[in-house]
Amino acid sequence: MHEGAVCREIMDIVSEAAIENEINKIYEIVISVGPYSCLHEGQLNFYFDIMKKDTCMEKAYIRLEKDLSITGKTQMYVKTFRGE
Repeated sequence: MHEGAVCREIMDIVSEAAIENEINKIYEIVISVGPYSCLHEGQLNFYFDIMKKDTCMEKAYIRLEKDLSITGKTQMYVKTFRGE
């Protein structure tokens, strides 16, 4: 159930970066996740599909990439996003 909070944080990070870089439409968001992230991709996308309506991410999707080198308590980060 924490995927809803994670999704909100991802959207906040991407929204702020999009504004700073004058990007109006986001198409893809890439998240790097560590081996102990406990992040369920299906649940994350479920929340994202609901939250992205009427935002610059309305046509976007989230793609997770496993990164076994991530250690410590923070097990994920926004690697990059694509848009125009």
